Amino acid sequence: MKKITLATLIGLVLTGCGGGGGDDSTAPQPPVETKPQAVQGTINAVNVGANTIEVNGHSYNVASVAYGTDTQFTINDLQQDMMVAVFTSSKAGALVQLEPTMVGMITSISSDRLTFVVNGATLTFSIDQNIDVGDWVMVSSLPQATDAGLGYKVLSVVKFEHEGIVGQYEVEGRLSALDPNVKSFVLGAATNVDYSGAVIEDNAKLQNGQWVEVKGQMSGNTFNAAEVEVETYDDFDNDNEIEGVVTWVSRDKSQFELNARGRFMVTGVTRFEDGTKANLNVGVRIEVTALNGIAREIEFENDFDGDFGDSWHEFEYKGIASSVDSEGMFTIGLNQRKIYIDAYTEFDDGLNKDNIGGFRVEVEGVIINGKNVAREIEREDD
Repeated sequence: MKKITLATLIGLVLTGCGGGGGDDSTAPQPPVETKPQAVQGTINAVNVGANTIEVNGHSYNVASVAYGTDTQFTINDLQQDMMVAVFTSSKAGALVQLEPTMVGMITSISSDRLTFVVNGATLTFSIDQNIDVGDWVMVSSLPQATDAGLGYKVLSVVKFEHEGIVGQYEVEGRLSALDPNVKSFVLGAATNVDYSGAVIEDNAKLQNGQWVEVKGQMSGNTFNAAEVEVETYDDFDNDNEIEGVVTWVSRDKSQFELNARGRFMVTGVTRFEDGTKANLNVGVRIEVTALNGIAREIEFENDFDGDFGDSWHEFEYKGIASSVDSEGMFTIGLNQRKIYIDAYTEFDDGLNKDNIGGFRVEVEGVIINGKNVAREIEREDD
């Protein structure tokens, strides 16, 4: 994922050594690394002495570090594999925003220290010996399919004693089991959320399948939400780079979903680094630079069969569809396979959830929590 090319390094060496006094203005110049204005990804390295961090292969001089709008940190608080957003609009240097998947108190650690519980979710990670039950931590992760549902591949667990963190609870995840009557839903694989007293940011309509960020307080096994915000990539403009895992890709690889929260198109202008279009598969970890929903550049991790790939499963079915019921489910074909729709289901050819019944359709999707969740539904070709 390094973006500094060999030609760039050679050019830097030659510049430092001098060119013998000749005029090299007409000589080919090495490429100059262009950093995106905004990056979402994990920290590759922290250099406190130089006041720099590396994210997605780019080095940034740190001007400030913050969590939310009120809590300030320093570069000393940053660690490798923490998830952050980096903005370079300030002349003073990069503005670093901490973007954890969870903030909360550890309530249980297994005897082998390979699993722990925070905010009602049981997570797998080798816990550092200086972290104990009762400590407040930030957890950074990427989505991962599990038998229980869309869970978390934990990247880092960082202990904090900062007064701006202790007492704060936050959790992100895929929304499921939404019950608007009692105002509850399940987040991720196991966190039960009561949003009866919550403010829904931007008055968004909550739907199954959305990736949401929830802040509030834990009460027993229930997360009492004070704020709920739907997380998407719809507002991302040009020159934004996002790191993540592919959570769905269409059969013809013309579009894909990243981190279960946003869809991007692949066109003739899409460039690929460290891989090809053929490597664009579910479970692969990538970096995406996009403009108006079109992927301009996709850079792959070199390991195409890494920690994410084996847990993801896709499906493709054809047949006559039934009508969609109140739970967002319909059946297809003679075997009456159950298919579920959610916030990221896309209908083509004039179909929608209200008129699909009776049409012969093709359905592509992913298996989440043992359920066939549709990602694209279109009429079957004659």
